[in-house]
Amino acid sequence: MTSHICGLYPTGSQNQFLPLVNVEAHTVILETISRTTLTQTYLNPSASDPIPELRYAFPLYDGVSVVGFTCRIGDRTIVGQVKERQRAKKDFKDAVLRGDKAALLEQLPSASDVFTTTVGNIPAGAKVVVEITYIGELKHDAEVNGVRFTIPTSIMPRYGNHPVELSTQSASGGRLQVTVDVVLAQSNVIQKVQSPSHPITVALGTTSFAPNADAAMSKASATLCLGDAALDKDFIIQVVSKDTGVPTAILETHPTIPNQRALMATLVPKFALPAEKPEVVFICDCSGSMQGSNINLVRSALKVFLKSLPVGIKFNICYFGSTYSFLWPKSATYSQTTLDEAIKHAESISANMGGTEMFQPIKATLDQRYKDIPLAVMLLTDGEIWNQESLFTYLNKEIIEPKAPIRVFTLGIGNGVSHALIEGVAKAGNGFSQSVGEGEKMEGKVVRMLKAALTPHVSDYTLEVKYTSSEVKNKDKDMDMDDDDDFEIVEKVVDGLNVKVDAVDGAKVGSKSASTEMKPISLFDPSIDPDSDIAAPEGIDTDEARFAGLPMVTPKLLQSPHIIPPLYAFNRTNVYLLMSQQSSSLTPKSVVLRGVSRHGPLEIEIPIQILDTPGETIHQLGAKSAIAELEQGRGWITQLKDESDGQLLRQKYESRFSDMVEREAVRLGVQFQVGGKWCSFVATENRK
Repeated sequence: MTSHICGLYPTGSQNQFLPLVNVEAHTVILETISRTTLTQTYLNPSASDPIPELRYAFPLYDGVSVVGFTCRIGDRTIVGQVKERQRAKKDFKDAVLRGDKAALLEQLPSASDVFTTTVGNIPAGAKVVVEITYIGELKHDAEVNGVRFTIPTSIMPRYGNHPVELSTQSASGGRLQVTVDVVLAQSNVIQKVQSPSHPITVALGTTSFAPNADAAMSKASATLCLGDAALDKDFIIQVVSKDTGVPTAILETHPTIPNQRALMATLVPKFALPAEKPEVVFICDCSGSMQGSNINLVRSALKVFLKSLPVGIKFNICYFGSTYSFLWPKSATYSQTTLDEAIKHAESISANMGGTEMFQPIKATLDQRYKDIPLAVMLLTDGEIWNQESLFTYLNKEIIEPKAPIRVFTLGIGNGVSHALIEGVAKAGNGFSQSVGEGEKMEGKVVRMLKAALTPHVSDYTLEVKYTSSEVKNKDKDMDMDDDDDFEIVEKVVDGLNVKVDAVDGAKVGSKSASTEMKPISLFDPSIDPDSDIAAPEGIDTDEARFAGLPMVTPKLLQSPHIIPPLYAFNRTNVYLLMSQQSSSLTPKSVVLRGVSRHGPLEIEIPIQILDTPGETIHQLGAKSAIAELEQGRGWITQLKDESDGQLLRQKYESRFSDMVEREAVRLGVQFQVGGKWCSFVATENRK
């Protein structure tokens, strides 16, 4: 496997890297979300030769949204704006041809945790400062029962062909500084801020951006300083607070879009249902990339899993690399004899099975499962593969769409795990993911993940918003209403899935109004040249012509994830609602989450905290979540129905449904300025 490099280099010259002078990262953690600004400074070492175009690749991770991009070249600054991918490329090329400073940031199609940047026209001896702002929701760390924040600092080797050459760069000299500020609700108390990966300096009661403010136990600041502008492993921060597991719902108002609001409901559930006895299959990565400490972590985790299984359960082990094999042809009953045999095999596994072909062992596990009991898959891997979309699509088809009693949990192994893969697989498999690096404790994570696998299936989660009745009474004061009447206004997300489908120009294609109200077109126009090129529809740019004629559909309440995943103890679940301008203008007071199990219904009502200051962070996180679902073949648009005939839009517009999905992702990306597979940041110099 080729060793790949992460760095800044002239296009077409992957072996000539610009020196990295300085790296700074500043993160603000607000409750369960984070906002990070990463600043990297490079230098064109030539005193005489300009560089026409540079390429830069760097890692992010699943759930992270790029929301700001600035590039400073010499004494000039260019600021990015999210546009549709092809239009962004065209604007970038046009700017370079004009001799303007320009940059382009886009996501690699086959790996959502790798972004590439193209920067044009670098003068001789100039410094290039790339500043990227990204936001994300924090993972729940089951080992410490707190939240986990990660800054990936290396791009690990990927298995499979890829269009961009990526590798690891060891920068000489320079400086790296990472500052993480934590701000929680005033009633909360930070108990611990620690890093299992690096030595850090921690100050409780204060933050770096307001060092002179009154001290409070709801604030903290952590700092890492190194004399080298490079790291050999991911930087991890764990935050433990008194109220980490308390359900919350936060409402944010958009600063510029009228009546546009976004809500984030966060829940680490605590409920008790009788445990089930599903079939449990451990799928262990034994490929060459697992050599060294990674395979040791797999052995240790697997033995903890095996020794924690309940007696009488069906279980099996699958090892994979370029090929795969099972310990037994069919899962065996857990007993002392089968446990001893499994432990013996676990102790002997090695990272000697070649490449990382993950699809076939997962498919084989699902194909040969017992059909009369649920299946829980525990995938242990470093996640070093390309072409992950095919795996997501398969799991969606086999698990999500048929609502099959199957769940896939992923344990990311090692310091350079691909978060996009392990979290994408877990989401498509109705499970959740955790990761463990070298030197980290894992027993708590492993045991709690196994407990989640034994949790009974809860289905048909629904979300609804309740509005304040007092506000309704004030609006309807002229009506004959008793002040003692007790009533509520409720909006249900599911009610928004039946929509009125409007074609272009607001008339339904083929309807009477469409044929009678439009001006007739002459069947013989002497000015028309039949041999001329077919023009794009008037008023539509050519790069958007493929979206012309698609029905316009925008729900009042856009929920993401559209299908609320199973809720597990020890695992944080965030659900977003983008409340469009068409939603109720009343003030919401609470959200209600309901579910169904064979043991009875489940329900929780969470009061809503309204943020005092308008903002975009929750909007952008909700948009990113919705876009990620669309990119992975899921999302609200797949369940939309035309209210006139009850037909699913993906069936009614089968030939153009993929265009509708892309158009919706572009709409969200451009409206809320979030990059993704179909949207890119383009930054061009404004000569005005």
